[in-house]
Amino acid sequence: MTTEQPLNGMTVIAAGHDTTAALLVKLLVDLGARATPVGERPQPAGGFERWLRTGLAPAVGWDEADRLLGGADVLVCDARGGDRLAERGLDPRTLLEAYPELVTVRLSAFGLTGPLRDAPATERTLQALAGLTAATGAEGEPPATSTVGLASRTAALSGLIAVTAQLIGRARGAGGDYLDIAEFDSLLTHVGTILPSVALTGRPPRRTGNRHGMAAPWNTYPCRDAPVVICTMGETMWRRLATLAGRPELIDDPRFADTAARVRHAGELDGALAEWTAGHEADELVARLRAEGIPSARIATPEDVRHGTAARRRGLATGPLGEPGSPLRSLVPTVHTTGPSPRQGRLWEPIPRGSPPLSGVRLLEVGSYTAGPHAGRLLAQLGADVLKVEPPRGEGSRHLAQRVGPVGYLYVVNNAGKRSCRLDLGDPGDRSTFDGLIANADILLTNLAADTLAAGGIAPEQVLPRHAVVHCAVTGHGLAAADRSVDTVIQAESGVMHLVGGATGTPQRTPVSSADVMGAYLAAAAAIVSSYVRLRTGAGATADVALFDAAVWATQDRWFDDVPVEAPQLIEAADGTVVADTARPLPGTGGPVSAVVEAAAAAGLPAAPLHDLTRVVRHPQVRARHMVVEQACAGTTVLITGNHLRSLLRGAPAPGPAPVDHDEPAWLVPTTLVPTTIEGQG
Repeated sequence: MTTEQPLNGMTVIAAGHDTTAALLVKLLVDLGARATPVGERPQPAGGFERWLRTGLAPAVGWDEADRLLGGADVLVCDARGGDRLAERGLDPRTLLEAYPELVTVRLSAFGLTGPLRDAPATERTLQALAGLTAATGAEGEPPATSTVGLASRTAALSGLIAVTAQLIGRARGAGGDYLDIAEFDSLLTHVGTILPSVALTGRPPRRTGNRHGMAAPWNTYPCRDAPVVICTMGETMWRRLATLAGRPELIDDPRFADTAARVRHAGELDGALAEWTAGHEADELVARLRAEGIPSARIATPEDVRHGTAARRRGLATGPLGEPGSPLRSLVPTVHTTGPSPRQGRLWEPIPRGSPPLSGVRLLEVGSYTAGPHAGRLLAQLGADVLKVEPPRGEGSRHLAQRVGPVGYLYVVNNAGKRSCRLDLGDPGDRSTFDGLIANADILLTNLAADTLAAGGIAPEQVLPRHAVVHCAVTGHGLAAADRSVDTVIQAESGVMHLVGGATGTPQRTPVSSADVMGAYLAAAAAIVSSYVRLRTGAGATADVALFDAAVWATQDRWFDDVPVEAPQLIEAADGTVVADTARPLPGTGGPVSAVVEAAAAAGLPAAPLHDLTRVVRHPQVRARHMVVEQACAGTTVLITGNHLRSLLRGAPAPGPAPVDHDEPAWLVPTTLVPTTIEGQG
């Protein structure tokens, strides 16, 4: 088995220096590419910025751009860099015509189209406009603002996914492309878990603080030295917790008789548990809870994470001073050179020019809820043929509350554009069918726990000796940790909760499953990077992806005190609220929201309306970019998030429907190997 930089030999031109573009370039460099900046780079403002600009070749002037582009594989630009290229006669269409094999990605706040395409934005104004800020915090209290870079990090990972997929497509004959990735669009892909209230009731989602709308107890609890989160699901876990807390009488209390009752009486239950947790040290309590299989974590500060053992073990903090590190433990695959060599699947099949880059690539998905299924959906949007294998009762999110006919709403959102089948892997006949599916697949994607994978015979060490596929597993902390983490636990221990609502001193989780969604993006990127390695080597590969890596990576800019963050202003206007991401007073703050935002823009100050999700889904920018789309499911019109991986050649086709009623164990016809050798590959 070998592990090496997967993008060695790749040449990147960096014509963009804002944070999102710099993050993508840094990922490409750390994966082995050589990147040359064009134009003057900004002076680093702190330790994170200095790290972000490392590893680049010496910068060149704009007058050398034409010469460099002729030999480049990838061009990364931000809005300003795209404008400078257009001034030199290299607008997007001209770039496509002049450099048909070049893969270009433009990263900007709102993209090339829509009424806000030229509007400035910051992370906080984007979150306000996308409905996230309005949904963050406790009910009855003002909304909490966040400094976690969800928009920039999701857009940067989207860029990595799109670029690497297009490199695969180019090797298969699809040619280059111009990819238009917007931070606002990327942020909107997080809202799938809070869309049901809008679609089914017409009301915005309630702010629930750190509680869970469908499980209890699930909240933040005090300890002597630091707060902890405790998350329970189902009766078995609740009984263990009540017994551990020395309150077995609560098990038979009618107020807490089942999940629905506990959710209704969450306040009383939280009070009883808080009395118990307050008498313990946080680390000691977390250890006892985890020993009982109850997800729990101490709420860590970014400083805790930076100097903690977990971040160092995953390579996210390096050196004696705790410098940041890219999430390479998740992204760089282990290549299995001793396994079978036949080219199973469809990765080597040539495709027509302009095709989706993963056209025909076969992805077998075994997972549930968000992290695995959302990753599978992202790859389906790039053309992969995704077959979801579910247990006989169906995947877990089918059975969640907020149902659409017979199925939970989350299933509809995260499984758009796939096919599905139901197999019992303990049944010999179904197991034989499943083995046939693996034998014809290119990628096996899962978010099952390590022991579950091993029990099902689908752990990497069980699959790779027999099949030269990409095995991509996403778990809380990597397969070796063998733990069961949930999104809220990852948010707590990664520093995310500390940074949400930090101005109030009360740690808050994001109102969406941000660790799961960011982990899904990291998993999709890892699967494609691994497939690129497989395309070049013919060998199988393992990607071991951790949700923890994605969440910590989103907080690293807050590791350094030399970049102060000022609290934004919430300004009440005549018809709503404005979030102004500045400590400076806004001129003429009277009148309606539109007037306040216009006054801020005229003064060069970032501001945006504080929209709830009912307004977001109707926003002209959202409609112009088709980022919330209607679908019919079980006789009901549902809303799902759209396709933000926008190509100038192919547009952004809306995702297909989720396989609510399908049962298609396809691919069982043996694959015919394509005799044509793709140019440049062995």
